[in-house]
Amino acid sequence: MSRRISPNKTAGRMASLLALIIMLPVFGQAQPAPTQEPWVQVEMTLFTYENANLEAEVWSPEKLAIGFPDNLIALQQLADVLQLSDWSALTGSIAPQEPVAASASPAPAASPEPAAVREIGPRPYAPAESVTLPDLDREGFFALPPAAHDFVTTNRTLSQSSAHRIVYHNAWRQPLRRRSATPAIGLQGGREFAERAEVEGSVLVHAGNTRDRLVLEASLWLTQFSAGPAVSSAWSLPVLPAVLAQRQNQSGTPTEIYQINRIIEFRQSREMRLEQFHYLDHPAMGMLVQVTPWQVPPPPEPEIPVQESGQAVTQPVAP
Repeated sequence: MSRRISPNKTAGRMASLLALIIMLPVFGQAQPAPTQEPWVQVEMTLFTYENANLEAEVWSPEKLAIGFPDNLIALQQLADVLQLSDWSALTGSIAPQEPVAASASPAPAASPEPAAVREIGPRPYAPAESVTLPDLDREGFFALPPAAHDFVTTNRTLSQSSAHRIVYHNAWRQPLRRRSATPAIGLQGGREFAERAEVEGSVLVHAGNTRDRLVLEASLWLTQFSAGPAVSSAWSLPVLPAVLAQRQNQSGTPTEIYQINRIIEFRQSREMRLEQFHYLDHPAMGMLVQVTPWQVPPPPEPEIPVQESGQAVTQPVAP
């Protein structure tokens, strides 16, 4: 038995279907795919002018406004991850052997005890111990190896000039966020004087007001020291933060005493565009900076063991 559908009901169904088709693109646009957070790679070289006439400028301790911000971090180094927690096995002294008389026959050498062998040799594997190498492509604020540097030619030119001396160079990757969500990077460079360095301070790279702009803020100072007992002086340095102090005096040798002759402040704020080479000038120092986009690669696919013909093989997990 056939069932007749009235023309009015057919028209109503067609109208509802047409309305649904029209609304489909709207629903698709209402839930956009999440965008990846922008990342950048920063490379910076700081150098001094060796022939600068600093006496022509007025450097007054009353005008100094130097200090380390509260949100300070230090760039992580690959060597920090690879350091042994206990170096005592490699620093033990070897007892001198007693002389043997010419007429006496040498005694047979005794086999070393297993415990002694373990103390001077590599430690046996412990399942609880694990070392995770940093992922420089996906982890921020790690000092990059020389293979990732772009200032090789520029730094070589500066080093070959007697009028310039490089006091700091580094490169790192970081997410580009607003100023309040970005940590400042503490740095020390140049010659070392006890626990302090010739150049100290911090740099901050954060997003600008527009999508194609970013801002670099540099708060640095160049300190001139001289050897000798400390005397009363109007010049004073801020307390070294713990993130920078722990990298100093690791050798354990006694530190010499120095006095401060002068502190020269280097404070700059520059709005920049990506992939542009920037030069920040100063009577005593110069800074070269380049910020380029960095595309964070997707995480690697995890591998699971698969049994095949009695042998275990690995196979990537399908996304």
